[in-house]
Amino acid sequence: MAKKSKAVIDEVIKGVMNGRTIKKVLAGLKDPISFQAWSNWLAKDQDLLNRYHQAKISALDFQLAEVKDELDKCVADSIDPKAVSMSRVNLLKIKSANIQWELSKLMPKNYGTSQQIQVSTPKDEAFTIRWKE
Repeated sequence: MAKKSKAVIDEVIKGVMNGRTIKKVLAGLKDPISFQAWSNWLAKDQDLLNRYHQAKISALDFQLAEVKDELDKCVADSIDPKAVSMSRVNLLKIKSANIQWELSKLMPKNYGTSQQIQVSTPKDEAFTIRWKE
């Protein structure tokens, strides 16, 4: 098993940024790392966790750009109905929905669908709502 080093970490982060899954990246290392070992590294190193999180967001952003390019191609091909298959369109729907779901988990404030607001006051104060006039 590989030891934690800057080179190994940079290779993993680069692989994730390129859109590969963490499972494939870890298995593809010269000296493979188990997912458990990687998880332990993340748990002990907040900076590494932040880099990994940002790499995943960058990868999803790249995948969204690819989906947009493919959608643009579908629109251009739609001039000839035989050039666009429904299976291709449905696959793009599924892929974009999956990317949206992943982004909602990584960045719920920006991409989440929840519309919940939580308000609290100190226990000894009354909660008051005032409408602006």
